[in-house]
Amino acid sequence: MKRRQVLQRLLQASSGLIGAYLMASCDRAPESPFLPNLLTPTQPLPDHLITPLSEFYVQSYGLPVSITAEQWQLEITGAIATPLKLSYSDILAAPQDDFYLTMECIGNPAGGNQIGNALWTGTSLLPFLQKAGIRPDAVEFVLHGADFYETTLPIKDVMRSDVRLVHQMNHAPLTKEHGYPVRIIIPGHYGQKQPKWLVTIEAIAQSKQGYWERQGWSNIARISTHALVRQVQNTRVWNRHNHVALPRNGDQGWTNGIWVAGVAIDQSSSIQRILVSTDAGKTWQPAEQNHPASPHEWTVWRYPWRPNQPGQYTLLARAESQRETQALDDKDSMDGSSGVLRVQIELEA
Repeated sequence: MKRRQVLQRLLQASSGLIGAYLMASCDRAPESPFLPNLLTPTQPLPDHLITPLSEFYVQSYGLPVSITAEQWQLEITGAIATPLKLSYSDILAAPQDDFYLTMECIGNPAGGNQIGNALWTGTSLLPFLQKAGIRPDAVEFVLHGADFYETTLPIKDVMRSDVRLVHQMNHAPLTKEHGYPVRIIIPGHYGQKQPKWLVTIEAIAQSKQGYWERQGWSNIARISTHALVRQVQNTRVWNRHNHVALPRNGDQGWTNGIWVAGVAIDQSSSIQRILVSTDAGKTWQPAEQNHPASPHEWTVWRYPWRPNQPGQYTLLARAESQRETQALDDKDSMDGSSGVLRVQIELEA
């Protein structure tokens, strides 16, 4: 058996255990709450809410790969006219741009923490693909990572000008855990379609499924329209911490009003409205929101709630994009969750 096959089997055998560890670590709530001005009515909502690298979720097929920029090479091969091999220097020499994009794991449950927004730096993949010359019989690209991970996408999904080869997050080089030295960014898709440590782009003439797709996860993996509640007063909420008790008086007292904040995202269109319900979905009110220039960056929102009596409340938030309205569903799916997190609020007498 070849060394590559041995390594691949070892990685595949360990991927379940490693994946379980990473899923657990991804689901931890960040220690810090949202920026203070999200909960300060006199301060405007920020244009961009960036996730610090220390809080950005990590999900991998196997162990993170240690590869230097000098060692790294990207091969474009398969059903093409001219095979290409690109070095890290080739990527840096191409025109660069910064762009905001929200990355989310397809396994992120309703209200989960496997989502983050970053300022990425990289270059468009399209000129390299055009130089290689994709043959007319090619139907898909197989994207291979140095960890032997692979996934596929139709030719048209990858040959877009906004698909990029990136080497920085938040003006810092990618960390090993996030794909150093180069990963691919394909807007509108969950993270499963955007391999880290990208080393091969293979054009193929017959469709196939990638690793996670063979395990039953979506082969399309397009992001659904959904809103996430992230904070109630100074309490961070998520799917494993969705019960909040607030005192009657004091700095966090509910009689002074309650601020709720969160984010919303769609695969390809702008978020038009975020609606908030404090009575388990019987009535809805619009929240204040920002309006990012890119539909691939999350929308930040906040809502002032002024309850008039103590008791138990169920808080919901849902998003409406130009494409669709988020369904009132709390079920998770292998197509990616668009479920609504139900936050249980106790207002003390």
